[in-house]
Amino acid sequence: MKKILKSIVFALGIILLIAVAGYFIWFHNTKEHVLKLQASEVYSPTKSNSYLITNATIIDVEAGIVHKNQNLIIHNGVFKHIFQGQVPDSLKSAYEIVDAKNRFLMPAMIDMHTHLNSGGFIPPDESTRLMALEQFARYGVSTIFTLGGHGFNQEIIATLKEKQQKHEIVGPRILATGDILTAPEGYPIPIVAMMTGLAEDEIDLNEQGIITITDKTNLDAIFSKKKELGLNGIKIMIESGFGGESEEPRVSNQLLEKVIQKAAQYNLCVFAHVSCQDDFEDAVNAGVDVIVHTVGDQLLTDVQPVFEKMIRDSIVYTPTLSIAHMFQYVGSAEILEDPFMLQYSSERTNRSLENWPVRQMMLRSSGVDAASIKKIMMQNFTNLYKAGVTILMGSDSGNPSVIPGYSAHKELQFMAEAGMPNAEVLRSATIAPAKFLKMDDRIGSIKVGKIASFLMLDKNPLENIKNSQTINKVMLEGFWIE
Repeated sequence: MKKILKSIVFALGIILLIAVAGYFIWFHNTKEHVLKLQASEVYSPTKSNSYLITNATIIDVEAGIVHKNQNLIIHNGVFKHIFQGQVPDSLKSAYEIVDAKNRFLMPAMIDMHTHLNSGGFIPPDESTRLMALEQFARYGVSTIFTLGGHGFNQEIIATLKEKQQKHEIVGPRILATGDILTAPEGYPIPIVAMMTGLAEDEIDLNEQGIITITDKTNLDAIFSKKKELGLNGIKIMIESGFGGESEEPRVSNQLLEKVIQKAAQYNLCVFAHVSCQDDFEDAVNAGVDVIVHTVGDQLLTDVQPVFEKMIRDSIVYTPTLSIAHMFQYVGSAEILEDPFMLQYSSERTNRSLENWPVRQMMLRSSGVDAASIKKIMMQNFTNLYKAGVTILMGSDSGNPSVIPGYSAHKELQFMAEAGMPNAEVLRSATIAPAKFLKMDDRIGSIKVGKIASFLMLDKNPLENIKNSQTINKVMLEGFWIE
């Protein structure tokens, strides 16, 4: 009997060894992130910076209507003139002409919640960041707000911001919070420990882009450093644990209020990560600027006063409904069947998403009911929208199966499916975040004097929001992304 047991144990050990070896061979796949766009070519000085786009239908995101038969003059990356009617010969000879053929021009999108990761099951590195930036550009996202590094610190994001501004890399305008703030041993430190296999006290928090704070923390030192690096906000984790069952420490309400007051002195907006109702209410009552994520532990109850405070105090909300669908997509890998996703995604990312054992392991380790979470989050979003809370599109790209750029379009689809009219969905991804950022004089709509960033679409997204995916061309800051 002992020999049989030994044989069984030995056989199981061999199977486990083979499984682990197979897992690592697949997980560390040989595919690479291959950049299709080179900055030297996209921003080549030999290319024209003066265009005349004819026969265009402009989507007016503020009014929710279209303007047909429009001609647009673009010079040095700015809309110089928009007019209807006959095009004079003098203009035809002065500009490079692009016939829109009655296609639809939609303002490029602003994604208010991103991370520069691939969206696959692979560790982040320098190539992942550049690939993510390129994908945002190719999918027509002209501005991103990155909320924490997910594996890198704020010095790196500051360098990427500078390179994008100098056109040394291809990507959208980058706004960033830099390193996130959390309580000692608080979220996401346990998640980082699980992902890296390190004990929590062995994690290099600076390398991971995490700052732990207490009542004794010198917030001036933290916030002045962010301003020195040219960063734009603060992300603070108000996370006591999904469903309230975790014992993870959380920043106190008193400290949260102190952070908010100090951030205002440095002109830094405060983004609060929440996932359960109690934390959501605490964040709103403390007076944060942005609620990040949709409550998923329960259907919101007795929260009308909270909604009213959000409206009264101009507290905005980025729903990140892609997270509501994340577990579904992780389990099924159905996005790998979407030609629109495959059009610009990385082969390395795609390969990792095919990994069935890892997908199942993630689902089981999460311990969540994917269908229930999606239903709750979608309903809570609907309630917030109907209450009149200002909504800004944010995809939370970089999480598993949440693909940079692609998931911005999916976010539009999810909001529409939850009952938000198409015109308002488009506003949430364009002019609404532009106004929140106080940049609506430059971005967010197609108007004279604004930066020439737009998607040229074959079909009208006001009629069907999925038509945002019918991309024919993309222009960012006056440069064609092709």
